[in-house]
Amino acid sequence: MAQRDDLRSRIINWLKILLPLAALGLLSTVFLLSRTLDPTNSIPTSRADLESRTGNQQISSPSFAGKTDEGHLVAFVATKASVDPDQSDRVIADTMAAQIDMVDGGRINITSDTGTVEDLAGLAILEGDVVLTSSTGYRIETELLTTRMREIAAESGGAITGNGPPGQIDAGKMTMTSDAQTGDIHLLFTNGVKLIYDPSN
Repeated sequence: MAQRDDLRSRIINWLKILLPLAALGLLSTVFLLSRTLDPTNSIPTSRADLESRTGNQQISSPSFAGKTDEGHLVAFVATKASVDPDQSDRVIADTMAAQIDMVDGGRINITSDTGTVEDLAGLAILEGDVVLTSSTGYRIETELLTTRMREIAAESGGAITGNGPPGQIDAGKMTMTSDAQTGDIHLLFTNGVKLIYDPSN
């Protein structure tokens, strides 16, 4: 019994010496085999990506909201926008939309493929598949619509087509205005108006 205890003590004593030596050996191997790092080296980055970020100062989901003198709420939003490099007060936007909440509870929505905002002039020019819809039942389509950002006013840049309570409407031009006295919004169709009356409306 005494011999067994003596053998166990010797094994434990040897392990106390060998295990720390083995740990030191493994640790030194890690340092010897590790790759030397130069702290002065920069993080690898694509030059094209850097130039893209610095050259195109884009804004994601820009928006503008305001209130007209008559109390109508006007809001413009886009998926992204960037400053025109040729004109600093002009912003070019993608997938632009406008929403007008009228004091009487009505609403007008306008969407387009692209848009240009001219801040000094207070204009927003919507282009490409422009669609205007109203809570009164109108849906108007055109290719270009110039709108005011601080008042209810808009004008198409060419022909429009659409439908509304009277029926199918085609015209060479559409103008949207707001009555300063009553605040009512009017749609005026001119330049060769063609109306196909629909009695079901």
